[in-house]
Amino acid sequence: MAGDSRSRRTAQLDKAEREHLDAVVEKLRERAEDNVRYQLTRQGLDDEPADSASLDADLAPLVEAIELERADGDTWTEAFEQYVTGVGYTVVNRLAALRCLDVREFVDEAVTVFKANGLTPAAERLVHEASLPADEATLEAYHDACDELAAEIGILFDPESTYSLVDPDADTFEALCGLLDEVPDAVWRADDVLGWVYEYYNRPVVEALDAKNSLEPDDVGPANQFYTPHWVVRMLTDNSLGKLYLEAIGREDAVPDPDALSPEARKDRLVTPDDAPTVGELCTYLIPDVDGGAAPPFDHPSELRVLDPACGSGHFLLYAFDILERIWWAETDLDRHEIPAKILEHNLYGIDIDLRSCKLSAFNLYLKARTRAEAEDGEFEMPNVGIVCADARVADVEAAVEVLDRIAGESTAVREALDEIVEVFRTTPALGSLLDVQGTLSEAFVAQGTDAVEWGGDAQKPLNGVLRQLRDAVDERTADSFDEQHLRSFLHLLVVLTQDYDVALMNPPYGARGRMPSDVTDYVEEHYRYGPEYYVNFVEACDRLSKRNGRLGMIVQRSFMYKRSFREFREDFIGQLGAFDFLAEYGIGVLDKATVRTAGTVIRTGRNVAEDVEGLFYRLHDPDPGEKQDAFLRSAFTSTTGEIQRQYRRKLREFERIPGSPLSYWASTELRSLYEAETVFDAENGNVDRDSLGVVKQGLATADDARFTRHFWETHDDSWRPFAKGGEDAWTLPSIDLSVLWGDDGTEIKRYCGSRPQNTQYYFGEALTYTYMKSSGRRFGYLHPSSIFGHAGNVFVPNRETWKALAYANSHLVTYLMLCQTPERHWEVGNVSKLPWPSSLAEADGIVDSVEHIAGAMLATRQYDPASPHYEGPPLLDGLGDGWVPDVYTTHPHRRLTREIAVPDRVERVSVETPIRELGAAHRRREARLRGRMEASFDDIERTIRRALDLGDAAVDEIRTEVALRTNETPCERDTADPESITDPGGDLPEMVTHLLLHLTHRIVHEADDGIVPISDVGGEPDLLARLEREFERIWGPHAPTRLAEVDRVLGSRTADEAAYPNLRAWLEDDLFDAHVSTFDRTPILWRLTTERLVSDPEGEGFACLVDYHQLDSGVFDRLQNRYLEPRKALLRERRRAANRRRGDDSLSACEKAAADEYTRCESGLEQIAVFEERLAELARPSPREWPEEKRRIAADAVQSVAEFREDTAARLETLEELADRDDVEMDALFSPSFYETVQENREEWLDALDDLQSAFEAYAADGSVPVEAHRYDLFEYYDDLVGSTHYASNGILFTTYYFGTFEDTGRDRLGDGGVSERERLLSELATGLDEYEDLADGIAAACDAVASDISAEWADRALSEITTAGYQPNRKHGVEINIRPLADAKVVPETVEDDVL
Repeated sequence: MAGDSRSRRTAQLDKAEREHLDAVVEKLRERAEDNVRYQLTRQGLDDEPADSASLDADLAPLVEAIELERADGDTWTEAFEQYVTGVGYTVVNRLAALRCLDVREFVDEAVTVFKANGLTPAAERLVHEASLPADEATLEAYHDACDELAAEIGILFDPESTYSLVDPDADTFEALCGLLDEVPDAVWRADDVLGWVYEYYNRPVVEALDAKNSLEPDDVGPANQFYTPHWVVRMLTDNSLGKLYLEAIGREDAVPDPDALSPEARKDRLVTPDDAPTVGELCTYLIPDVDGGAAPPFDHPSELRVLDPACGSGHFLLYAFDILERIWWAETDLDRHEIPAKILEHNLYGIDIDLRSCKLSAFNLYLKARTRAEAEDGEFEMPNVGIVCADARVADVEAAVEVLDRIAGESTAVREALDEIVEVFRTTPALGSLLDVQGTLSEAFVAQGTDAVEWGGDAQKPLNGVLRQLRDAVDERTADSFDEQHLRSFLHLLVVLTQDYDVALMNPPYGARGRMPSDVTDYVEEHYRYGPEYYVNFVEACDRLSKRNGRLGMIVQRSFMYKRSFREFREDFIGQLGAFDFLAEYGIGVLDKATVRTAGTVIRTGRNVAEDVEGLFYRLHDPDPGEKQDAFLRSAFTSTTGEIQRQYRRKLREFERIPGSPLSYWASTELRSLYEAETVFDAENGNVDRDSLGVVKQGLATADDARFTRHFWETHDDSWRPFAKGGEDAWTLPSIDLSVLWGDDGTEIKRYCGSRPQNTQYYFGEALTYTYMKSSGRRFGYLHPSSIFGHAGNVFVPNRETWKALAYANSHLVTYLMLCQTPERHWEVGNVSKLPWPSSLAEADGIVDSVEHIAGAMLATRQYDPASPHYEGPPLLDGLGDGWVPDVYTTHPHRRLTREIAVPDRVERVSVETPIRELGAAHRRREARLRGRMEASFDDIERTIRRALDLGDAAVDEIRTEVALRTNETPCERDTADPESITDPGGDLPEMVTHLLLHLTHRIVHEADDGIVPISDVGGEPDLLARLEREFERIWGPHAPTRLAEVDRVLGSRTADEAAYPNLRAWLEDDLFDAHVSTFDRTPILWRLTTERLVSDPEGEGFACLVDYHQLDSGVFDRLQNRYLEPRKALLRERRRAANRRRGDDSLSACEKAAADEYTRCESGLEQIAVFEERLAELARPSPREWPEEKRRIAADAVQSVAEFREDTAARLETLEELADRDDVEMDALFSPSFYETVQENREEWLDALDDLQSAFEAYAADGSVPVEAHRYDLFEYYDDLVGSTHYASNGILFTTYYFGTFEDTGRDRLGDGGVSERERLLSELATGLDEYEDLADGIAAACDAVASDISAEWADRALSEITTAGYQPNRKHGVEINIRPLADAKVVPETVEDDVL
């Protein structure tokens, strides 16, 4: 029966099968949960019952079940939905499991397959034998099957589960089974099908958890449910368990030679006994090892133990079963049908914190073992399996301990020694396999663990032996009560966590910091060598549990290979931890729909690494997910190299050449040796003993960019300074369009809670800013000395040769060298600091000219970008001598660069007769020439660096290959098009026309005497189109109509039947504002006011205009009313009267009578304007803050308190200064070495902040009709930091009192008698009245809290209040978004504002 069809099952699902199953599971989930929700709602349980005590017998268990879902803080609704999900999953999972049993013929009568008569075979029997109705029989058959399976295997089908309280109704049951039918039987036979069902069912939960910054204990399991692909399972298991066995028996030669099987044959080999009867023939992914190695000895297969400490649905264990089965065949004479149960009983162990995963894993092993036993013509009885749930809420340890007391006694050494482990397990959910039982239990337990009960025999490990005997004693001496089940479960977990293993296989959870619950973090920091990171801690835990020369096979995050925080673990990985057989960098896409980058490895535990040992590495990060397996097989088992090298052997000591020992296996010795340069970018930050070229620093973190940063075109106040905040466009000359609020030396930001104005001494200095996070190199750009840099736009400040450093930093070589430290997108300060500065670069002076050429070409390109401070005008005006740009550009400090760097000339002056298309083609040629100049200069830099460092062709190819594979750059590809061959603007012409029109419109509005330009016809005032025509006439003179017609044709296909330029007119009305919003990064400075949204079903637009944001003031509404709305209304009334006359004139033709449409439009326009006027009046009307009288009184009282506190503080500081000026006083000796320096550094801020706090209280002491500046609130929040505490380590005002108080008795008894010295008098003054001083500070703190409690903590709310309290009062400090919001709320601006701007 070895070749039975049951054994020719599918081991894994392919991509198409998985995608289809995913879609089916989604429908199963929706149908099941909808039905559960409907049933519970019908019973009124969607709302929390008012009186649980009065519930009937049917509802009470359901209410209790929902309450069990209620975590701390959860509402009834949240718990209700969680229960719905739990029941829905239970139903779907049971039906899927029953279908797996059905297709394997493990049930006598199918329960989930409906016949043509609408009954399942099992239900059909009940209809005939028990005369049950069809619907009742269907569900009864389902219950009978679940009960039988619960009795047989006790997995998945527990009728006592709270999730068993709700069954699907008959229609839903049939519908669910129908959905199961959509999945082929071959899929249901697959080993991994239930694991995929579980993952797909939980996907919405996982996606929601991905968005969370922190995980609760309940979240850890679901957030890490990523199914391991079968080829990865084979790769890791073949090379751990398979290889260990062959080495243990001395049969390494049983592995087929690499060329014995093709990659396809290895991948497609069958697992049937006939096709793969031995371990060597089964393990076709086993990489040959010429050296071989030691393995733990064993006398019998039952001694081999395999552990998966995060087993999920058991994928690793299922494949390990196949290998173990062949080991048992080879090493024993047992009948083959007996072996499956032996494997489950002796060899396989799994732990998970998710009970559902544990049940799935055990059930999958049951299916596997029973299938194999029956294929060998045997019966199968489920043994106790080593799958345990490490969740204290499942194994109720408190109930278990009560039973333990009865068995072991409360005062025995064993019982007492268990207390600590019980407490840890109970109080640290989500710890799981990280529970260090051996490390936690006391030595007394190990030494005295034979006095609790009648222990017998000796164990290899005393602790594990004691726990096994205690577990057995519990089995013998207890009944089958619920609490006793908990005790057995808990003891079984302890047994599993204290025995040693030959092999550990795992795909452990990932997460650190917020993604690891705080209790687990604390435990790990106390009990583990390496810092808190789940997967690293799992490696350490498994290393503890493994035998010497055992194996750890795992797929983990790639981050340990490079990140600085894993340096200790990484160095142990290639040193003390053991030897690894290989390391495969999988990259992204291996774990289905997970974005984590992974690597796979097999470690030999407890093996010392020789000095010259080599490591084997596989590059698999770059192929598409579906091609990674083939890439591995080709690289491991064929001599075909391909274009990309995939297999590397590197001496492990080589990794130490690069500081931090990153596992950049691809780096050749030649290039790696560059890191041995005597000079690096910043030796101190890089923590290396070298010379420094400069410093690398992280910049300002505002903690609220929406408040403290603006686009430069929003404001040209001197308080706002250019702000480098990173971004994709950083190469050579970063595109800096932001400004940051830095008035009064950044006081407002410095006082803001959470801000980090770090390294301020480097602000406003020449530097190289670089983008912290990007998918490529070329990250460095010249930062003008007028700028501030942010934490995502860090800086390198060279102490010499700035432009040479810039050229070098943007070279492919530096990108490569950074990739050697980390291929991640984040370039940390510490990594950049380690970059070498080879001394031979002294000969590379030519790169300075080249990088300046690049900068000049970039400036020339930016001159066409309205979002750049270097903007000079649109490309279609090139050579026409327009030359106008708004003040927001001309006043920007970065404009000075055009005087410092040579910029290629713009297009030579062209004739006004030149058509628009030719102007567009000329611009495309110029762009191509500029790009060519930049790339040619970059290539010059590359060649010069190559010559200076004497890099050979192989090294250059290596650099280019790595940059191409690990970034979005393609170093070998160039656009070689000849600029002079460009004769047409192509598809760029519409965008060029848009920029032309936006530029001219901006000028028109800017130059309007009131900052308003009507789009609608208002009679005496020219509208926007008319003014555009004038602009065209100014530029093109008599050729203006021709140019306008050309522009019109570019914008659309309407013909000028009734009016000229119909497409241009429509674009101005419909598209101009959207184009402006898009061009200016959703921050418009030309605002479109419109009436169109103010009435339902408008006919046309009653009125529209553009308003210049920079001319916006409180009088704008009056100007609109008097100058534009009144004339517009008069015009519409006149048109309405004319249209009314025409439509009543019987002598006019039907066409002429069509004026009815005009009448309707005028009527609608007037209606719109009436509402518009009402909205403007509402905006102008004051909107006082709701401000309680009690808070005004508190604020008023606090004004005086702050004044007194400030006066006292100033007096004490003056006294202190007098004291410091005395010759007989040593301040360091009198106070502390840093005391007076701290006071001097903070003195001015202390007094200024108190002045500002007084002003804040004064502002809030006024009534609610007076606007309050939004930043005033900050002083209330800042006060605690300002005053600090009386502790000497505080830096606030009150820390001085710690020292002043020590002089309380100095000279006091001699004051007034002339006997006290001046020094003593000053000290006494400092000590006088400290209690009252501190009480005054405390009273002010209470006032701050009281006043702040009625003020919104959100800056946006306070800013909005500031501009609306006294009627609409725009304030450009608050930016476009805040100022336009009231208009958006009033719906007097287009919907685009709400969709894109807000």
